[in-house]
Amino acid sequence: MQSNLKFNWPTVLFLSICPFLGLVGTAVYVYFYGVFFIEPLLLILFWFISGMGITMGYHRLFSHKSFKTNIFIEWILMICGSVALQNTILKWCSDHRKHHNFPEMEKDPYSIKKGFWHAHIGWILEKTPEVNNRITGVKDLEKKSAVVFQNKYYFHIALVVGFLIPLLIGFYYGRPLGALLWGVFLRITLVHHATFFVNSLCHYVGTRTYDVYSTARDSWIVSLFTFGEGYHNYHHKFPADFRNGVRWFAFDPSKWLISILSLFKLTKDLKRTNEYFVMKSKCDAIYNTVKSSFGNTSSTSKQNFIDSFELINKLFIKWKDIDPTFCKKYSKDELDYIKKYKREINMLFKDLKNFKSKILKNQKIQSNTI
Repeated sequence: MQSNLKFNWPTVLFLSICPFLGLVGTAVYVYFYGVFFIEPLLLILFWFISGMGITMGYHRLFSHKSFKTNIFIEWILMICGSVALQNTILKWCSDHRKHHNFPEMEKDPYSIKKGFWHAHIGWILEKTPEVNNRITGVKDLEKKSAVVFQNKYYFHIALVVGFLIPLLIGFYYGRPLGALLWGVFLRITLVHHATFFVNSLCHYVGTRTYDVYSTARDSWIVSLFTFGEGYHNYHHKFPADFRNGVRWFAFDPSKWLISILSLFKLTKDLKRTNEYFVMKSKCDAIYNTVKSSFGNTSSTSKQNFIDSFELINKLFIKWKDIDPTFCKKYSKDELDYIKKYKREINMLFKDLKNFKSKILKNQKIQSNTI
């Protein structure tokens, strides 16, 4: 009887009651009792703590090992991630590594191929066959002291730090119920669904700047609510990079905090994708987009586009010839050559982007006139 149930009912109840109390309960409370400054402050503070625990801890440190840190920081990130109530590090990382190793296949726990709802939250609510639910591929994490401790006391940590501390702060200010609604239920709801949107919305809305064959997309809007996790196309192309928002202005607080901590030697061995691969993937993405959209484009325009792309490829070859392994330290002359190649690539890249815009615009006009 138990094995035939379609849903994991305890999880269904929690993920239904929590948003109801967080959204409806908070709205009713505000209507009758107003807002005291400590309540939204608790929401923002614990959203930041738990959100960074997931993005910087569970995701970039434990899942992808995109940087290294000391045991103290590992413990801090473990505690912060526990407060998000998104399962243990071992389970979260096991699922996430499956997602990257088997993207959009049967073994992908939250494959977008099964639909928006499944990728967003359905995969958590449904009863998963035991063979697919096993924790695998995380042997490297099993001996870490923070992970071992969390595996034993996960709910205790979440209860003390995520529930009791906001409640005690609320009691101190004479608003325990408000603290509970704002700092616990509303905060958990927002953190959950912000994370879930990375797996769902970021496969529907946004740009495919680095890989047009991936369903993952870059969404700066989702990044605002997930501390930089919305740059999903880049992340799927270069999952080991400690940055999701690779551009300096991209909103990625996780990247910024990891970088700041490295200045104090609290993080180290930050993995950065070489600029060569980032720039080449952008050029390849434009080429693949335009190639599949040539349609009725004139042969002259096609040839101009192909010629520009071939020039770019020649520059990339020259760049790579300087250091085929991308490991050595460059001399001044080599750096000057690389800067020159980059300038020329960027100029040609602008031409490719302009051509892409014209092609897609003409294609849209033609489809509207049919």
